[in-house]
Amino acid sequence: MNNLSKPDNLIVNGRDIYLRPISLDDISQNYVNWMNDPQINQYLESRFSEQTLDSVQDFVISMIESPENILFAICEQESGHHVGNIKIGPLNTIHSHAEIGLLIGKKECWGKGYGSEAIALVVEYAFKTLNIHRLTSGAYAENIGSVKAFQKNGFIIEGTYRNHVLHNGVFVDCIRMGIINPDYKHEQ
Repeated sequence: MNNLSKPDNLIVNGRDIYLRPISLDDISQNYVNWMNDPQINQYLESRFSEQTLDSVQDFVISMIESPENILFAICEQESGHHVGNIKIGPLNTIHSHAEIGLLIGKKECWGKGYGSEAIALVVEYAFKTLNIHRLTSGAYAENIGSVKAFQKNGFIIEGTYRNHVLHNGVFVDCIRMGIINPDYKHEQ
């Protein structure tokens, strides 16, 4: 396994959502607005700088061109609308592990289980298609919804980085979670 497989026509179907590779067509003012909305970006590192169409485009291009990352658009099954993103990467090819990052940008989709379903789809894809051994993720301790969504999908809290990140002027804990592929087959 040298890098992530990134076929352009990949669709990972779920019940209420599907995942597809992000494209330049997904860059819109709505996407920029998500990234600048204090309620949406409160747990994202990108909140520390104003996002523009150019900065979002640069980020999307870097993800498309990266051999170590896949950025999926999360889309509603019924409407096809882009409502958020989920990322696998960077992938460590030596140790066969990767990080997952998640954003549901469309507030009207909050509380519908889309984040949990996106995690389930990306875990299945990473384990079955990419043959990744281990996936990890992190969340601010205050981001209870995110922690619960990962736990619902089999992630175990493996540790807490105490006072690790600055949130609303106060240092808060960061929860670290992980899941191991039960069917992992090491290829040499």
